[in-house]
Amino acid sequence: MKATRIYIPLVLALFVLAGIAAAPGDNMTAVGEAAVYSDEPFLALVRKYSIDSGEKVDYAAWKNSPEDLATLDRQVDLIARVSPDSHPELFPTSEAQRSYWINTYNTLVLHAVLDYWPLQSVRDVKISFTSRLVPGKGFFYDRKVVVGGKQSSLYKFEKQVLRNQKDSRLHFALNCASDSCPVLRAWEWSDAQLDAAARDFINDWANVSIDDDTLTLSSIFKWYKKEFPDDIYGYLQQYAEPGLGHQLQTAKDYNYRIRYRSYDWSLNDSDDGENTNDDGH
Repeated sequence: MKATRIYIPLVLALFVLAGIAAAPGDNMTAVGEAAVYSDEPFLALVRKYSIDSGEKVDYAAWKNSPEDLATLDRQVDLIARVSPDSHPELFPTSEAQRSYWINTYNTLVLHAVLDYWPLQSVRDVKISFTSRLVPGKGFFYDRKVVVGGKQSSLYKFEKQVLRNQKDSRLHFALNCASDSCPVLRAWEWSDAQLDAAARDFINDWANVSIDDDTLTLSSIFKWYKKEFPDDIYGYLQQYAEPGLGHQLQTAKDYNYRIRYRSYDWSLNDSDDGENTNDDGH
């Protein structure tokens, strides 16, 4: 009789524990330890809080939503566990891998901004002593991120993504939460979408303009010069609208000088603060 009384509670406890162990977390299902990845929660948040086609983000409203902050936290936790490197079976195509890398970088940037909110610029984040002397070091170099079980920084992670993908169009997809950055998009980043991002960026006068025998470009084309073709005119013409394309041909024929526009590191916040211009991070 005593053995029976001991046995029944023990069996019930095992069933309860088994149920807890089998219960899946958000975006991740445990079936023999198999993971399921989705970035849809992040994309839904971008659609909810981005303004002006992704040029701005309503950080104040996002910060005031505990539910949406928790959703972003869960996405970051998922990223920490799952990547194309840690779970290649979940990303069988190069397109799926590319989508993961771009959206993961953008997720981690937004997560950092909201962690440090209120903020006027990502360059204002101070973590180490040297980050108090070097603008941007705290946000891009000192803050740690984890992707697929590997610790990194936003700077190192961006370099890894660009190095592995070897596609200059990613420069028009990665968003650094600043006014001079490419706009934030809730996309899966197909080839057609990357081409569209390149066209939008290049046909924006703030990034490519020609005036007084001078071709003025975004500083992105200077910082990452080695990742663009030597014939920058031809590269830009691929995506330029007819008017700009004609101007680029003239600039090439007459060997216009090239200058680079100062980068505006002001936060891409829907409630604009003071501008923060500089040439690097």
